[in-house]
Amino acid sequence: MELTAPVYYKDFRCLADRCRDNCCRTGWEIDVDDETVSYYKSLPLPLRDEILAGLAANEEGVYTICPVNGQCPFLTESGLCSLVIQLGEEHIGDICTLHPRYREWFPGRMEIGVGLCCEEAARLILSDSAPAEFETYLTDADADDDDGEEAPLYLPLLDLRDRLFDLLQDRSLPLRQRMANALRLTAAVQGVVNRGEVPTQDIAPSDLAAEPADWKTVLAAAVAVHREMEVLEEDWADSVAGLASHLDGLDWRGFLDALGERVYEYEHLSVYLVFRYFLKAVYDEDALTKIKQMILMVLVMAALGVRQWQKTGRFSLADQIEVCRQYSKEVEYSDDNMEALAEAFLFEEALSTEHLLGFLEA
Repeated sequence: MELTAPVYYKDFRCLADRCRDNCCRTGWEIDVDDETVSYYKSLPLPLRDEILAGLAANEEGVYTICPVNGQCPFLTESGLCSLVIQLGEEHIGDICTLHPRYREWFPGRMEIGVGLCCEEAARLILSDSAPAEFETYLTDADADDDDGEEAPLYLPLLDLRDRLFDLLQDRSLPLRQRMANALRLTAAVQGVVNRGEVPTQDIAPSDLAAEPADWKTVLAAAVAVHREMEVLEEDWADSVAGLASHLDGLDWRGFLDALGERVYEYEHLSVYLVFRYFLKAVYDEDALTKIKQMILMVLVMAALGVRQWQKTGRFSLADQIEVCRQYSKEVEYSDDNMEALAEAFLFEEALSTEHLLGFLEA
């Protein structure tokens, strides 16, 4: 089976007790796989009961780690996992082992990466000024049994995603224009898909007429959607509320001048989001929403960056990592919030394809 990953994937190492936002302190309820639970049940007393006391089973018999005071009950004061200390890394659940890594399966292929919600992953995604690259390997892992006949969009969208990467990393153009070009190409693809046809590799970008839209209108609509989302931490709610109340005062020109060549960080965010989500359209046939989500997510993260810069007078890579990490944790890692973002394109006129094009190409 083929396995594709960003080149930085192999460099990821968990910071463990050196992490400023330990994922074991998120308050998430983490499912534990059956094999790991069985192992815990086989342990001698009193260790068995001590571990099982930190788990709870739902009506379907799925065991979950239950947070205590907002953190994993197995987290020690030093920031390390007591399960790893006592049993070894091989005896923690699959989710704990993999996070923040993610996997997506396609016909004969698996894609892997690390999620932006982790500060070390965010550092890897954002810190290299060179355009993002991906590596494909042959592995011994079992391939998806789907031979492609039930996924006719797979190969066409895989080729088109490469074109999107090229468009988004064309540094001869401003990033807004690159996003507009990616949006036009995907709009053309979506039109073909909506007709029940399979897009070709040489499909031309859409000539859809852009509707005039200023950035304040588009950003206000995007921020309004985010203010209605579920909130994990109050600091996030305060950040979004503060952004909403200061839209008129955002100094985009000053921020971009201060950022200088580091604008590539937003290019990297765009590519990360396209790599992680675009091919999901193979199965839900909604390629256009994937690109519109990317644009809005990057726009809001950038606006939060402008706000941070204006409040503090600086915006280091560490500041960028923190903004993106918090955004990802609150939005990207909530199915409900990602769904709310997708649904916004159905109801918010300011977020229509035509208005987004008007904003990007202004």
